[in-house]
Amino acid sequence: MKLNKLEKIIVSVILLGLILIGGSIIFVKPSFDQIGRNTKTLQANLDEKAALEEKLSRLDTIDADIEAQKKDAVKYEGCFYPDLTSYEASEIAMAYLKESGLEAHSIAVTQLSTRGLGLDFFTKSDVQYPLKEYSSAARTSEGGSGEEALASDEFIDGGKKYTVMVSSITDVSIIDEAGNEVDPAKYTEKMKRMYKIAVCKLAAAENTSQTVGSITATYTVKGTYKQYEDFVNHIFTLDRATYISSVVYPITEPISESEDSDAVYVDEAGTALFGNQANGQETFIKDTSPIEYAITIEFLCVEPMEKLKTIKAENTEVVVDQRPAVY
Repeated sequence: MKLNKLEKIIVSVILLGLILIGGSIIFVKPSFDQIGRNTKTLQANLDEKAALEEKLSRLDTIDADIEAQKKDAVKYEGCFYPDLTSYEASEIAMAYLKESGLEAHSIAVTQLSTRGLGLDFFTKSDVQYPLKEYSSAARTSEGGSGEEALASDEFIDGGKKYTVMVSSITDVSIIDEAGNEVDPAKYTEKMKRMYKIAVCKLAAAENTSQTVGSITATYTVKGTYKQYEDFVNHIFTLDRATYISSVVYPITEPISESEDSDAVYVDEAGTALFGNQANGQETFIKDTSPIEYAITIEFLCVEPMEKLKTIKAENTEVVVDQRPAVY
């Protein structure tokens, strides 16, 4: 059967369509799929290349970074004692005691153990009640205060307002009113204090803590009240972490006068008492009054990266590598 011209055109178009569709299925679609897979592979390779380039770029600065981190570690290690033996802790405790002028004839030292070291931050709560609010409002209306209310992260220094920005414990900055970061080298004393407060608040809020070594020394000290008071105050100013959990501060002492004493006291009723008439009463303690109290000192320890031979306790060089030999 012969086809006319129109029928031939229709058949040709159908055959062409079938060829195009078949070719697309057989050749074009797999190629498009391969393009997608190759694109994903290319992106993965580019990401890997960028990561490798970042690591390689660190090679130029990594030595300096390690040295800086090491210096920081050594600085903070100096705030603690190395891990101490009982004998070493005893020597250190006695060195502090000797410097104060107090006496102790025996000392009890624990074995080295551990304790958690965390941080608490005191936040003052403002007590409010209607009459106080009324008084505050009255003062403000009379121009008594008129100060601009500051947010918890803001403070005034030199008549200018600053904001403390905290991202993490190691990322704290101070921003001025123009939005510029203040150079830490130009921090005022107040800026330094606000910086420390911000770090402490964050550490307390996030319950940041660390485990350190701990060893305690307990002894009964004898001397004058003034020596005792100065000794306790001095312990809390030491560069290395030294802690006294509780301290007895007497306010009064019993009166003990001899028969021939001419001292004069006045009792609560206002009656004058002479010499030993006052015995059995209480009087305010004096700086020269003798005292005898048990006191426990805790040494917080972090073993340094570089072994120490000695540490200085007051004017005494204490050897701290007295570990027994292992056979």
